[in-house]
Amino acid sequence: MVHVWRRWHRQWHGSVLAALRSSRSRVDVLADRKQPALSRVYGWIIDRKRRREACHTQRIALPYVPVLSVGNVTFGATGKTPFVQFLIDYVLKQAKEGQVPLLLSRGYGDDEWRMLAKQFPSCQMALGADRVAVGAAKVKRLGGESAPLSCVVVDDGLQQWRLSKDLEIVMVDALHPLGNGLLLPFGSLRELPREALARADVVVVHHADLLDGEELKMLMNSLQTLLAPQRHSIVATSRMKVVEFIPAERMLSKEKCGSRIEATVETEALLSANNSILVVCGVGNPESVMKVVEKLAHWARVELKAFPDHHAFTLGDVDDILEWVRELQQNEKIVVVTTEKDIFRSPRAMRILADNVELRVLRCELELQHNRDKVKERINALLNLG
Repeated sequence: MVHVWRRWHRQWHGSVLAALRSSRSRVDVLADRKQPALSRVYGWIIDRKRRREACHTQRIALPYVPVLSVGNVTFGATGKTPFVQFLIDYVLKQAKEGQVPLLLSRGYGDDEWRMLAKQFPSCQMALGADRVAVGAAKVKRLGGESAPLSCVVVDDGLQQWRLSKDLEIVMVDALHPLGNGLLLPFGSLRELPREALARADVVVVHHADLLDGEELKMLMNSLQTLLAPQRHSIVATSRMKVVEFIPAERMLSKEKCGSRIEATVETEALLSANNSILVVCGVGNPESVMKVVEKLAHWARVELKAFPDHHAFTLGDVDDILEWVRELQQNEKIVVVTTEKDIFRSPRAMRILADNVELRVLRCELELQHNRDKVKERINALLNLG
């Protein structure tokens, strides 16, 4: 009975995601879609909240410590966490000696902030729903005006209207730019796109490499019409670059993560063999993970089993995955692939899974493409890097 419930829940989750997303409609059409009654009520509440909070913005650090926000218009995966990783890494490499960034995050789910803490041990962190309160308290504990901060990075900051920000970066998923064009609860929009994108200084179209040239051009032109001309906003693109495709045992053993795909004999043999892949992940956009894996090698086939975003894998889930492997297995070898987030979120379940099948972890980094230099120039100007 429990097994049937788990399978039904995953199927329900997949159907809900499909209903909330639309990958082919033009962004300008979706932005003006008529909202159902409950969505209009939600929109009215959000608009009131935004107007009230925007009248009383607060700085959590001195003016010379810039606040950089990374957010999105829709809930779910848009590349927000990979861009935060990119931004922290860039700031650490560019900042003056002794200065570090402060990351403000809600801390929802243990996967993202734990992963960032391991990757950037020198980065200061403040976790909590009230970013203004936790950020100000952290700055005070670090020494107030003498805190050695290069900047403040706000994770999921677009709807943090109380927070005074110097750079508003908005992530848009190329595959599902504005979901189905509807506000919650009938869609994935957190606020109306024209109002949200009018505040953007930088818009990054993520997974741009998964669209053909004409589709991408149409999307970028449509987004440009939603931006405020006076902000001189930049529309950039990004993709996920695979840097490691490693055995799960290595990541679970807490070894230091590498910076590029491993050129071991074992990995080369795996990529060149006619293997089949089962992608298992609990992320917001599982379809994009599958597409990245598909481009990695010439596999016999690639299957996806998606779990809800931030899903904590259980021993029951491990049993289900092993059953799927047995169902898929014919003459070829089955390799199970998961993401770095899933490993950090569910180490016990993943360790048991790795003991029973070949489990590989896909480690990716965000790579800016179109308008990369313009985005970096905007960041450099705030960090006083000339």
